Amino acid sequence: MIKTHALISFLVCVLLTETCHSYELIGTGALSEELVARHYTINPRLDAIIVVDRTTPTFEYQTFYSAGSADEKEGEQGRLHFLEHLMSGDDQIVIENGGYQNAATSYHYTRFILRFPKDKFDLAVEIDRDIYYNTVINEEVVEKEKKIILTERSRSLPNLTRKFTSYFFSLIYKKKNFDTLGNKAFIQRLEPDDLKAYYENFLRLQKRLVVVIGDVDVKQLLTKLDDTYGNEQIIGELSNKLQASQFPNPELLGRKFRVTSKNLSISKFRKSWYTPNLGHRDYAGLLILTTILNKTSNSLKSYIVDSELARAFSVGLGDYKGFGLMNCVADLPHDTSPDTVQAIIRVKLKKIKFISEDELNAARNELLHSMYSEFYDRSSMAGSFGRAFAHANDPLLYPKLLKNIKSICREDIPRIIDQYLTDDNSITLSLTLSAKEEPSLNKNLMPRTLLHYGIMILIFAGFLTLLIWNKKKLHRKFSRKANEYVSESDA
Repeated sequence: MIKTHALISFLVCVLLTETCHSYELIGTGALSEELVARHYTINPRLDAIIVVDRTTPTFEYQTFYSAGSADEKEGEQGRLHFLEHLMSGDDQIVIENGGYQNAATSYHYTRFILRFPKDKFDLAVEIDRDIYYNTVINEEVVEKEKKIILTERSRSLPNLTRKFTSYFFSLIYKKKNFDTLGNKAFIQRLEPDDLKAYYENFLRLQKRLVVVIGDVDVKQLLTKLDDTYGNEQIIGELSNKLQASQFPNPELLGRKFRVTSKNLSISKFRKSWYTPNLGHRDYAGLLILTTILNKTSNSLKSYIVDSELARAFSVGLGDYKGFGLMNCVADLPHDTSPDTVQAIIRVKLKKIKFISEDELNAARNELLHSMYSEFYDRSSMAGSFGRAFAHANDPLLYPKLLKNIKSICREDIPRIIDQYLTDDNSITLSLTLSAKEEPSLNKNLMPRTLLHYGIMILIFAGFLTLLIWNKKKLHRKFSRKANEYVSESDA
């Protein structure tokens, strides 16, 4: 009897191949009435998000590998960015078929972007398959790419904002000289065998997410993905990089850091609070707070900029693998003290605790409008799914986030401020001029002693004596000239 059932099952799979697929629907999430995200698993190492949107006859096809520059070892950052360049390959076939191609390496994911007319889906999957299985890594392409990457790196070096940000994340991730692009010496000594081994033994062992958004046929799409990846031979253990991590360097919390440099035209300031990841309900409340603090009028941002305490000021909320950071970032004139900015931030947060229901609803509506607008940008929507996948192992977190935003009430705001936005839960970083170059105005703030005043009196007395002596000398000179003039006239 068992053999009979097994034979029947085999015949069904052979004769009715449509029902014998490896993919499985594991969840859905509504972004709006028109847009619904469907989450499928294709194989143990590949998931897919599909959103049907027929407003334009094109589709977005993006692939996310759950590894980025922050996941690389100390002193070996830059390999993933190098592989991203190699895996992107020649875009000639993309251009010839009316498409677009791009790629990026972030802190916790590597992203490949394709965009095509609706009838080119098979081509998109074939390009993605070649990226995953058949990336060419040899001496010729490696040497060519080295020159491109070193040029890219040299262009980024003068960017003060990028340097400041890199220093901050060096502290967060406990890495010296944190740099997505890698340092020059490391890039120069990379060899094809080293990159090939990293490609085979690290990057391809990461879990992936394919996001497809646009005018597509779901059944056709799944069949193509299933044919391409459904029977993939899984070699090696699945990387555990997707497991949510804790804050990498909790010893930083409550500390202030000051970095000095020469010839700065502005000072840099950043205050960051450690917060939950986007999967936590309080993350939605922090997003609302960010919206309130960034308003164009009657807000923290407007006060600091309008009063000319800062040349630029912004409040943002970012999510990373297992944690979030709420950030106040500013470009300051040298005569604005970071302590002054921090004091203003504390006062503003204290006032927001007493926010009215109308103010909260206005901020919530503004935030939701902004998020819904971003979702109608397909690339931005795909990025949202990819970040949730890489940072929290749940690509459908953004639809849940929308619900959390709607659930935040006025009573949540004081609790969130008291729980997260405190000095002992923050990291403060300042970049200022070195002591020798600080404006002389600061030197006038030194405390005065009796000796200081005595010296000042002596200097003033000496100046006064010199002035009187010069006056008498000039008087004698002009008297002599006058007498000579009179004598000559008489003659």
